[in-house]
Amino acid sequence: MKNLFLSTLIVLLSFMAFSSQSSKKVAIVKALRGKAEMLSPVGEKSKLKKGMWIKEGAIIKTSSKSFVRLSFIDKSKMNIGPKAELKIEKFSKTEAGVINVLTGKIRSQVTKDYLDMDKDKSKLFVKSRNAVMGVRGTDFLFSANKNTGATTTILFEGSVVFNKIKKGDNIRDLESIVNSGRRIRPGEVSVAMRKSSRPTVPAKMSTRQFDKLNSNSTFKVSDVKNTKQGKSVVPAGLSGAVVAGDNKNLKDEIKKIVRVNIVDKDKSSDENKQNAENSKGFIKGDDVRPADGIMVHVDTGTIIPPGIDSKFDKNTGEWVSSTNGGSNSSGEYTPPQGFQMNEDGQLLKIDSETGKVKEVVVIDIKPVDQMPPITSAPTIEYKGPELNNGGVKGPSPASMEDVREYFDKPVEEILIEEDKMTQIIKQEFIDRNPGGLPPEDDAGLKKIPQPCPTCNQPPITKVPTTNTSTQQKRTRVNVRVKKQ
Repeated sequence: MKNLFLSTLIVLLSFMAFSSQSSKKVAIVKALRGKAEMLSPVGEKSKLKKGMWIKEGAIIKTSSKSFVRLSFIDKSKMNIGPKAELKIEKFSKTEAGVINVLTGKIRSQVTKDYLDMDKDKSKLFVKSRNAVMGVRGTDFLFSANKNTGATTTILFEGSVVFNKIKKGDNIRDLESIVNSGRRIRPGEVSVAMRKSSRPTVPAKMSTRQFDKLNSNSTFKVSDVKNTKQGKSVVPAGLSGAVVAGDNKNLKDEIKKIVRVNIVDKDKSSDENKQNAENSKGFIKGDDVRPADGIMVHVDTGTIIPPGIDSKFDKNTGEWVSSTNGGSNSSGEYTPPQGFQMNEDGQLLKIDSETGKVKEVVVIDIKPVDQMPPITSAPTIEYKGPELNNGGVKGPSPASMEDVREYFDKPVEEILIEEDKMTQIIKQEFIDRNPGGLPPEDDAGLKKIPQPCPTCNQPPITKVPTTNTSTQQKRTRVNVRVKKQ
């Protein structure tokens, strides 16, 4: 009996110690805009409020156009953007913390010297489903998108190392994963894409977009969705690489077009020519480096490389294009007029006459002298939802809350939705069969339509059913798919 009591006491004390450790306070809400909620480590849901303490293991979820600022126990600050969801997996004063971003954007300023740790080791790990970043004292923006599977890192100050999480990696040893990744310098951006084995080699971000993102630490949203398309900064018939080269080469090329003598007053330096050559970008196996001056649709991780019509700016060290779009006051990428970016990271071409989506622009990362501008890039047929209130929304997988919400509805509401679905099925059948629906017989049964000999559609059988709760006749649709 005594041994049983001691065993029970030990288990109880261990549980209390574990509970105390797992529920320790690690951050406090310093600012809040819009709506946000928190799921505690024990599963309790509550609305976030200014001054509220956040415990280790908590999940934070923000609504559209919302923003939350947290201050951690190590004096680090973290801003959480709209429509974001993240979990504070681990955080302490003695070892590196772990922040898991399921979707959305965060902007964080990590304290350099507060933690007593090796300067060559990460002070914080920020990860998504497929990538992880090791932070070593810095100011950065981290964005993950669960639809596109892309993770984006932009560095404003300090040092970070960024890498993909591959199958078989030991996620308990995040330091070893990031140590073999990409080291990003201030002003650079890298994107880990779903189909790529490694993140893109860090490249210089467009100064115009970078500066606006840097100043928008609270994730303010702009209503500007497009940039007025300008004329190419490169004369017709020339490429940006030629314009950026030495004056003799440029002079010879211009002679071929305008057939006049050009006086060479200013000789460009070899250093400027070499800088332009190094910044063009390259593809070497798994190492893909976009040209310096790239823009990024941060929410989806879509890269917009500068095209062949870009010009090298020796002052900023990047390729500048006036035809590939720009960025609004919030730092968001804005495509040129006649194009639209959807939530799946697709750049869509809009029909100027009908206003409907026409095609999807194929964006392939290539060196600047091989990259066509957006306006002349190859396209494929668009298959997806049409424009909605000036924007295109891609499909989003249903969450458990969506499923629970549906099954919590009254039976009458579910029947109404099923009736709508029946009408959709009927309309689809009419569209595929010009003769319309088959006639009803005296018993109210639908005759089984025969397969269309020309369109080879599968037969559809209509069988009446009765719903006991509403005493209304219902129609069940059985579809037999004919294998080709």
